[in-house]
Amino acid sequence: MNTTYTVNRSRKRKKTISLQIRNEADVIVSAPYFTPADEIRRFVEEKKSWINKTIQKQKETSLKNKAKTYETGENFLYLGRECPLEVVFEPFENAGITLRDNRFYLNAREGKDIRKYYFVSWYKSQAYDLLRRRVDIYSKRLNLSYKGIRITSAQSRWGSCSEDDRLTFSFRLIMAPPDIIDYVIVHELMHIRVKNHSPEFWQRVEAVMPEYKKHRRWLRDNRHQFIL
Repeated sequence: MNTTYTVNRSRKRKKTISLQIRNEADVIVSAPYFTPADEIRRFVEEKKSWINKTIQKQKETSLKNKAKTYETGENFLYLGRECPLEVVFEPFENAGITLRDNRFYLNAREGKDIRKYYFVSWYKSQAYDLLRRRVDIYSKRLNLSYKGIRITSAQSRWGSCSEDDRLTFSFRLIMAPPDIIDYVIVHELMHIRVKNHSPEFWQRVEAVMPEYKKHRRWLRDNRHQFIL
């Protein structure tokens, strides 16, 4: 990711160059007045990892502060798509969620907790069905046998493989695009063969999914979107 920044030059500043990050679009570099542009660019490049991590933390904090309200008009992710929500309350109809034409319909009474419960239940059900199907496809293709699938509510650990080859996935994966879901599945299935993250493990993942590094970055950069 290219870093866009603004340079503030000061005649009062004698030697040091410093950084201030207000948000993703507001990275400020303060430098002595006659500092060459190339030196400033090198400084920013050296700090790129720290800048990206700081911006990511700010995004996550911002989203936590903007918690879902589960009201009509709010967007929820499903397979990488943003689907708007429409809330009604029909007491004589089945309560819960349906997805139709990329729009969520929620029949529920007032109350954030009960509405969130319906969303989490729906996501878990969809995640189990989809992940089981995709795991079966890849396990047969790769000739790897697993002993079961479990769905959790983990917020940052997308999947795991136990010592006895039982797979666990976060229901939040169902919010991600299909290629990202497949990457996590391949990753965990490969742990059946290699129980660590050694070079051999990553070589095996890359043989199946050449763009796995891009998918890893996507998960790192977008995990803040999966908070309910």
